[in-house]
Amino acid sequence: MFKNMSRPALTVFIFGIYEIFLGITFLLFPEFLISLNSPNPPDIASRILGMIFLFMAYLFIRAAIDEEGMEKFFMWTVHVRVTVIIFQIFFVIFGFGSPLIILFGVIDFVLAIWTFWELRK
Repeated sequence: MFKNMSRPALTVFIFGIYEIFLGITFLLFPEFLISLNSPNPPDIASRILGMIFLFMAYLFIRAAIDEEGMEKFFMWTVHVRVTVIIFQIFFVIFGFGSPLIILFGVIDFVLAIWTFWELRK
């Protein structure tokens, strides 16, 4: 499967795997990620967020596997993924979350830059 996949598609595929990790964690163990950011116990919104991460992961992975004509989509993901860290920094500045959430923004940013780099080749 990976043998025929372009490098940009591989970056989006890897991001999809990362989304699966977030989705399963929020869906089944929201206490873990919520405790990094808030002393409040998780609610149904945390589990819905997990479900959304899993849906997004499916879309990223399917786009990577069936990559023909997906270059524009891959670049659109870069546009969105590099902004995650900006939102998370503002959340921390305004007291909505712990600085630990910026770590997830860093991961999104690095993976987005990797996709951008591979698309530019």
